[in-house]
Amino acid sequence: MHCSFSTTVIAAFSMLSVVCASPIASRQVCGAAPVGKVAQTPLLQPTGITTASACATQCKGNPACLSFLFGLVNGVDKCILYSVPASSLPPQTNLVAYDIACTSIPSVVPTAANPGGLRTRQAQGTHANPLNAAPAGAPAPIDTPKVNDLAACLASCKGNPSCIAYTFKSGVCKLFGPTNPKRAEGAATGAGKAAQDPASGSD
Repeated sequence: MHCSFSTTVIAAFSMLSVVCASPIASRQVCGAAPVGKVAQTPLLQPTGITTASACATQCKGNPACLSFLFGLVNGVDKCILYSVPASSLPPQTNLVAYDIACTSIPSVVPTAANPGGLRTRQAQGTHANPLNAAPAGAPAPIDTPKVNDLAACLASCKGNPSCIAYTFKSGVCKLFGPTNPKRAEGAATGAGKAAQDPASGSD
């Protein structure tokens, strides 16, 4: 009886050790800027793919594909498949990452203003998931940190609580904060009315 109990305890301890030693599953990346540190070799780069949803179909049709990047680069739609999780992919200008397990992938054709082909709400960017593009309306940047590459520019954005979007072009990193198009439109409308209806006290 004593031997049986000891064997059971040892077996249970061994199983616990295996579980503790196993790596924690990476959090899924779905439509976010990749943040990996090491360059990865693409599995495949199919052409003629115009939406992230279509790129996902290509990935799901390839048994080795675990993630993909999608976006508009220099006027060309890019769909790049990888055999590693999206969390391992390094940042690339205008491209957003998806794991194959993502369930809500947009069917939005990318544009210069929305190079990642994200849904409208995603395309505005958030601090947790900043947009790799200048916000609509060409607002002035809130900061221009001196960094050497796209990854460092993204890190600067995530380190600034007000940053929801960033760009890195010609060696210059620009960070952008939230914009309020409706408020700006209202201000412009008010200014226009004031110009058309000046104060009656002026002679």
